[in-house]
Amino acid sequence: MHMDLGAAPGVPTVLYTQRQHELDTLFSSLPTPARSLEGCWRGRLMAIRGFGWLPRVFARMLYALLGTPLNPWSGKSFANGTGANRWFGVRGAAFGRFRVVEQAMSPVDQQPVVWLDYDVPENPRLLRHIRGEARQLGNGLILARMNWKTQRGLYRVLYFTLVPG
Repeated sequence: MHMDLGAAPGVPTVLYTQRQHELDTLFSSLPTPARSLEGCWRGRLMAIRGFGWLPRVFARMLYALLGTPLNPWSGKSFANGTGANRWFGVRGAAFGRFRVVEQAMSPVDQQPVVWLDYDVPENPRLLRHIRGEARQLGNGLILARMNWKTQRGLYRVLYFTLVPG
């Protein structure tokens, strides 16, 4: 069995070997997306909290595996200032809704971001702690991070990419 360890189209493969602190540095240098996020976007997970100890080659293989149908999370959809996570395909079931704030300031690095706020009535209480941030990595390529809000602050959970899907 051959597993494609490459990136999604347009996504530099090296991203899948980066540690959270390396992606933090990259993320802080990026601009907000030039246009509003609309439609369906395919996603790919990386730099998951707790896996930083993995050798880079194994991290890359893990994140490649998470880019297959074994991972039910497929990406996100956006429409009119709201959005949802997509499961079992980018046009699949929507769960985990969020409000999109186009020009918010990141509480992490105090730079402009697109803010994905999961503290909306449609979500179960547990999901309301999620705060996403998105910036443009390239043409049609978004680098985003998922944060978990607690009384003590925000904790980075993971990074992910989004490409139009």
